[in-house]
Amino acid sequence: MSWKPMNELRKNLIMTGVNKRAIIFFLLAVFILALCSPTSSYGSAPRVKTYILYDSPNRFGDSFPLVNALIEHLGHFDLDCQPMALEEWKAGALQDAELVVYVGLRDVILPQGLLQEIAHAPKIIWFEKNIEQLAAYLQWQDFKLEGVSNGWSVINYKKDMFLSDWMNVVITQPGQSAQVFATVKDVVNSKPLAWQRGKVFYSGFLEVHPSHMLTLSGLLHQFISNQNDSHSQSHKALLRIEDVSPLVNPEAVSAVIATIKKYNIPFSIGVIPVGVTANDNRKYLHESPKLVKVLKEAQDNGASIIMHGYTHQNKYSPKTGEGYEFWNARDDKPMENDEAFTQERMEAGIEELVRCGLIPVAFEPPHYAMSHTGYQVLSRYFNIFSGQIQISDKSDQLSLALPYLSTSTYLNGMMVIPENMGYYDGKTFLVEHMLKSSEQILDIQDGFACFFYHGYLPPDKLPSIIEGLKKQGYEFFDLRQLPIQVQSQNIKITGQDGQLKVEVDAKLQSSWGNSAISDGFFEKVGSVHIMLLLLILAVFGGIIIHLRANANKHYEG
Repeated sequence: MSWKPMNELRKNLIMTGVNKRAIIFFLLAVFILALCSPTSSYGSAPRVKTYILYDSPNRFGDSFPLVNALIEHLGHFDLDCQPMALEEWKAGALQDAELVVYVGLRDVILPQGLLQEIAHAPKIIWFEKNIEQLAAYLQWQDFKLEGVSNGWSVINYKKDMFLSDWMNVVITQPGQSAQVFATVKDVVNSKPLAWQRGKVFYSGFLEVHPSHMLTLSGLLHQFISNQNDSHSQSHKALLRIEDVSPLVNPEAVSAVIATIKKYNIPFSIGVIPVGVTANDNRKYLHESPKLVKVLKEAQDNGASIIMHGYTHQNKYSPKTGEGYEFWNARDDKPMENDEAFTQERMEAGIEELVRCGLIPVAFEPPHYAMSHTGYQVLSRYFNIFSGQIQISDKSDQLSLALPYLSTSTYLNGMMVIPENMGYYDGKTFLVEHMLKSSEQILDIQDGFACFFYHGYLPPDKLPSIIEGLKKQGYEFFDLRQLPIQVQSQNIKITGQDGQLKVEVDAKLQSSWGNSAISDGFFEKVGSVHIMLLLLILAVFGGIIIHLRANANKHYEG
């Protein structure tokens, strides 16, 4: 090796004090950016431009919004979903489509221009009716539509599943080149139900009821799977302690938490910041120091706090913990002045929790009841939603329990952590029923199970549920590993990979006086970040020493 170039390089590294400081500050900025940049893979893959075309939002005579429900399922995949009613289509609207999903719930004649645009998409998924028109456009000579029929008793997809004989399915004969994924059967016959021919994927049956979840979720994974998806066979579970309000006995909550801690698993707590008594008196969480202490200790030991409404009641159902909050349960309709009502309670609830040193990372509406307007307001405050989705303003009974994580179109992009196992009450809902639900979710790729257990109950049934899930192969999920964004007028919470940071307006903080948020609450720096920071400081110390040594050699020379 020639030493001349090295000597020249050494000369170039000898700088003035100003330049030396400049490069140190530059390198420091690079390291800080690397430290602060998100490291999670959630949402990092490019999303597939997808149009969901539909001729009707629901089946004739049925109020359930089937298309909305399907779109929520599609949110599990890396898709950029754009719903489009058939009458909204205009020539050229699908030119940038990477995937077209067509939902045929009634018989209609499709324009040739629309069929042409659909046919030019790289991938097509078609549900139920009008598939014969696409087949004719694609000149499938051996395709045959047999029509709509019922009386089938079994769907065979990976295994036999019961089908109510009154349910209609569309029967087709897709041709010799098609690959059949699922069939329907009766005592005598077996017919194709779901298949692929070229770039066209088809199912003659669309149903989102839990009893048909394996069929729908399995076919969607089969239809949509691409190189951008990161799906696996692993299964996660979330445990949520429910309805913890200032009216609940802290010792009961502590007993439930102590039982969970024995298993060394992450869990979450649905906290109601304000309790309203029968005579309309309010008790705020910060007025319950014993309960706050229990919750803070749980948070410090791995629990995630979920804001479970503000008071879990309203004037139509006034009892905290039992009442609805963001829905008029008396008349089964949205609350009056829905937007302002929701916004006021979001602000107040976040402030009360943070005042107590509790960091909300997600939101759960009481009884999962909330209007579409309420969801739009909610999405401005939280990016993570826990529970089932009410997918219509017509009734709170029109809700959807997903079997996996999903990015919700109906909730304006919020990530949905589903609840699909129910809860224990010793009457209608038993441990056996809950574990049967989780066992069914095991058959679903990416299946995510969630249950809740009330914080005021004796914890004696919890071990059998936790151990049952572990035996089934579930791994308990930590909500804090998700990218977290909570934003109110005066408070900002961000989180990633288990690290949380809270910023509070100085005037708001001072108005609380002496509270539970002291002792460094606002700068939650995890041990991993501390180690990285120490490493960075050591590296820069070495750089400074090295530069000074070179400078001294230069001056001595």
